[in-house]
Amino acid sequence: MSPSREAVVAAAAALVDRGCAVTLRAVAREAQASTSSVHQHFACPSAILQTVCHAAFAELSAAVLSASDVHAAGLAYLDFAARHPRRYRVMFGVLDLVEPALQLFTCHTPNALALWLGLHGLADQRAASRSWRFAELAPRLITSLI
Repeated sequence: MSPSREAVVAAAAALVDRGCAVTLRAVAREAQASTSSVHQHFACPSAILQTVCHAAFAELSAAVLSASDVHAAGLAYLDFAARHPRRYRVMFGVLDLVEPALQLFTCHTPNALALWLGLHGLADQRAASRSWRFAELAPRLITSLI
């Protein structure tokens, strides 16, 4: 039986989360399917990876846009990045998400660019380094940027 498109994307996301390469064979193995069945949904690994990134951004967007205020929105952004550090880093490496990410904060503050840049920098550093006290720093950063 051929996997659904959603199952292929979930398999690729699992590979990203583990830091593995997203290839047709690796995705097929992860989805417990044949390479040709994965190829029915996606022509190449980059198409799968782009779809993973779009799905991750949709999840990030939903979390940020459902927040009650700017502080909650900033914390939701950072929480997503902390729960999915590899996916977060891949998202911004594969797609040009600067404008859509910025739009997530325009309804919360006129300083959306400064806020997003600060959050993105903190999220990126958090994914790269576990030594900082990010939980203490995040609220102060958000307050200073709004």
